[in-house]
Amino acid sequence: MRTHFAEVLARESACLAGVTDGAKLAGWRRRVVEELMTPLSPYVLAMRQAGDVPDRADFLDRWRDLIAETVDRLLQSGTTGDTHFSSDQSHRADVDAQKTAVLILAALHGGSTLSQISQDPWPLNAALDLALAPFAATEDNCPIGSMNP
Repeated sequence: MRTHFAEVLARESACLAGVTDGAKLAGWRRRVVEELMTPLSPYVLAMRQAGDVPDRADFLDRWRDLIAETVDRLLQSGTTGDTHFSSDQSHRADVDAQKTAVLILAALHGGSTLSQISQDPWPLNAALDLALAPFAATEDNCPIGSMNP
């Protein structure tokens, strides 16, 4: 496995293991957005469409599993940003941790692509707002740059 894949997975394993509430999830999110907005960071290199497809698939599967474990832990603890959602066990039971993890990865990948093209973190933050809506308050996404409404 490529070095940047291994580096991202090592960082994500350590960081996501510490996510136990909305505030820590917000901290994880800020760190990942910063990484994805930093040219040539291991995160940017790992998210590229280039390289060995089986290695990339393995990397994404492993990252998805780390995110899904975090989602499951947050759901089990009742840590969600929406008080109605967190107080209703049946809604929490309907959330699929693996599908939610895929949604978060899709937001990271698509949002980072748009943000890198526009050199503006707004699209990435907007995508993450939707993917993380059940778990945390939205980040301040003040319009900056040409991709903003």
